[in-house]
Amino acid sequence: MTAGFGGLLAAFGAFCYALSSVSIAKSSQSVQGRGNDVLISVLMTAVVSGALWLLLGPTMPELGRGVLIGVAYFVAAGVLGNVVGRLTLFRSVELAGAIETGFIRRLIPVFAALLAFFLLGEVITTPVVIAFFLVTSGVVVMMSRASVKSASDLAVGEPAPLERNKGRAMAVASAAGYGGSFVSRKLAMQTLPDPLAGVFIGAMTGLMWFAVSWVFRFKSRNALSWRIQRPSGWQLLAGGSMTVGQVALFFSLIFTDVTVVAIMSSIEMFFAAWLAGHIFKTERRPGPRFYLASALAATGVTLLALAPRFG
Repeated sequence: MTAGFGGLLAAFGAFCYALSSVSIAKSSQSVQGRGNDVLISVLMTAVVSGALWLLLGPTMPELGRGVLIGVAYFVAAGVLGNVVGRLTLFRSVELAGAIETGFIRRLIPVFAALLAFFLLGEVITTPVVIAFFLVTSGVVVMMSRASVKSASDLAVGEPAPLERNKGRAMAVASAAGYGGSFVSRKLAMQTLPDPLAGVFIGAMTGLMWFAVSWVFRFKSRNALSWRIQRPSGWQLLAGGSMTVGQVALFFSLIFTDVTVVAIMSSIEMFFAAWLAGHIFKTERRPGPRFYLASALAATGVTLLALAPRFG
């Protein structure tokens, strides 16, 4: 039961990240607050998670080796998720669009499963393999040559081929960053099982990165070109939904394995395509391939929800 709840939390987190991706795409069409999307989202994550931690979080244990190890892993997760993963995610959506970025970011379970196998000793059992195969089959259907070609035509403002390739490369980097952050969070919660503290520490790590980056820009006399502008509503929605999604994924790691969370979160692509094509109209509506791929992925996710414990 608890493992199934963890899977549902991961699916909810995937929806929140999809909503964030589409909001980023809408934000990129406006100049208001341009360039501060990532900073605003990390700042919102720090404020919200910090407030929830103070109100709902457990009492911090005495400072010891285990706590320090947990904090160190949370910091590493912050670098991988809030800096590497989030920076490349925002830029990839701007260059390649929410749908294509979602395609490529389905590599997250691959990175997460491999790292979990070597670092956490998680066993890749039959239900996981079947679910992974179903979800991956859905991605392959969407990533077939004809489908990718049509996806390249979905964006309202078509970028140059070189810019789109940069966006694809950043999507791969984002997948690696988020896959690594899942494993780092799980390692952290073995000695410091406090997900709200983990979200807050990770967000503060991201803010520290921005502070250091600002210092270097100031020294290079580029500081005047960087300033916080009033955020747009789409930027606030992107940051807020990403914050909720990150909290949900952190909590899901308490109840189930890294591999399960990574596979469940991979349905973000289908949420993003549905939101972008039907709700926010940032990209064209996906065709029959999308619904076939969605059915395959949904079957895999249902399998994980019904048989959440393996081995």
